[in-house]
Amino acid sequence: MLIYDFDGSFEGLLTALHQSAARKEKPDRILARQGLEINWLDQYVTIETDLAAAEKVARSIRNRISEQAFEHILHVFLTEIPERGYWIDRYVRLGFKYGPAVDDHLQEDIIRTIQELSQRVSREAQRMTGLIRFIRSSTGIFYAKYEPDNNITLLLAPHFADRLADQPWIIHDIRRGIAALYNGQEWILTDTVPAALAAWTDCDDIFEDIWRTYHQHIAIAERTNSHLQKNLMPMRYWKHLTEFTR
Repeated sequence: MLIYDFDGSFEGLLTALHQSAARKEKPDRILARQGLEINWLDQYVTIETDLAAAEKVARSIRNRISEQAFEHILHVFLTEIPERGYWIDRYVRLGFKYGPAVDDHLQEDIIRTIQELSQRVSREAQRMTGLIRFIRSSTGIFYAKYEPDNNITLLLAPHFADRLADQPWIIHDIRRGIAALYNGQEWILTDTVPAALAAWTDCDDIFEDIWRTYHQHIAIAERTNSHLQKNLMPMRYWKHLTEFTR
């Protein structure tokens, strides 16, 4: 079995796709090397990230397939599923075969898999734009922590940079130890986040009180539908929602 291993970055994965074409190889798996278990019966090729090669692949996907195809690829990458590299590689190969109409070929299992995973990530990102809860520090920085199923902070940052354009904020994925930071002009994504940030209590309690009061006053006992609420706002997200904490 031929296995490509890369550094776990999106650019690293795109570099692996570039090397696959350059070597005229079709790897059986493309895996992030963190935590990779070596099987000595397999053949491994270590891919070193090449930003120029990654950009070339990204440009080819956008121009020869479509922007939507590139979006699907990014979303599937953000699932962090180990097999995502294989799926993306096979999808891109089909994309270069079918061109912009690739997503119409639903008879291909890979295309259906890519679309389903991409939609799953999109739905969670959309849901989180309404579930992120910020607290405000005494210095005026808005902070929100959350634990998404997928690595979607990259997708949320542009939304909140537009929505809270005049406020500095931090969106902190405490499961992965990454955060988006916005200074009022531009945002960055970083994985050098102090673990202590998740326990930050330097905030104005009024913001928490507003959320709790709002939740209590809009609730109508006769219309309570816990089943619907759990569908729209899954319980795994509740522990970071201010209105459900006391």
